[in-house]
Amino acid sequence: MGETIILLIALAILVAAVYRPLTRAVFGALDSRAERIRHELDEAQRLREEAQSMLANYQRKLHEGEAQAKAIVDHAQEEAQRLERLSREQLEQRMQRRTQQAMDRIAAAESRALQDVRAQAAQLSTHATRELLRAHLDGDRARAVMDRALDEVRRELA
Repeated sequence: MGETIILLIALAILVAAVYRPLTRAVFGALDSRAERIRHELDEAQRLREEAQSMLANYQRKLHEGEAQAKAIVDHAQEEAQRLERLSREQLEQRMQRRTQQAMDRIAAAESRALQDVRAQAAQLSTHATRELLRAHLDGDRARAVMDRALDEVRRELA
């Protein structure tokens, strides 16, 4: 039994001698690992926050881009409507000018035709009068009647 006590004491001394360095090594490794895990968690949290910040930034830029695109489309539609109105107005003005030009040409042609008809009527009247007077009247009397008729025709045509 003496030996057993000595062995127990030696075992206790051995356990005491090994316990302290062993626990330090085990707890040191555990502390080191816990610190590394804490550092990784902090890094993951920082990356998560950075990703959320970037996502919010991109979403804000997306909304701004959508707003700008809508403004551009609205402006383009307004511009297209303005150009359409302007084109219609110009077309109407051109049509009115051409219509007026056509009406002016028609009026001028009517006026020329009327003058031509009057001139031809005057010539026919003069010619008919001359022929009638020759057939029914003698020289001096025919000339006097013809001069009066010509004066009257000229007054009528003027």
